Order: sequence, then C-alpha cells, then structure tokens
Amino acid sequence: MGFIAVLAMGLVGFSLAVSLWVPLFEQFELSSFANGVDWVDLVAGASEQAAQLLLGVTSGQ
Repeated sequence: MGFIAVLAMGLVGFSLAVSLWVPLFEQFELSSFANGVDWVDLVAGASEQAAQLLLGVTSGQ
C-alpha cells in the first residue's frame, strides 16, 4: 500500500510541476549563438558535464 501511495504522490507532483513550470522559449535568442557552433561538440560537452555532475552527486563524498 505504501508503494502505491509513493507512486501516486510522484504522479501528483509531476503533474503539478508540469502544469506550473512553463518555460518561456521566446526569451532565448539563439540566432547569434547558432552561427559557427558545432552542435555535436556542444551536445557532447553538455552530456559530459551532466554525467560528471551526476557522478559527483551520487558518490557520497
């Protein structure tokens, strides 16, 4: 019963977060940023940083 309650509250929290958090994409100006950017390197760098952050958070040190 407790597991079902945790799943239900997770779904309620997710729906609340999705309904309240709406990013304003029109505020981001990427036209000047897009000129001369290697998107493969950009995505690879961002994913590497995310992996390092995840490893640092979960290492417990």
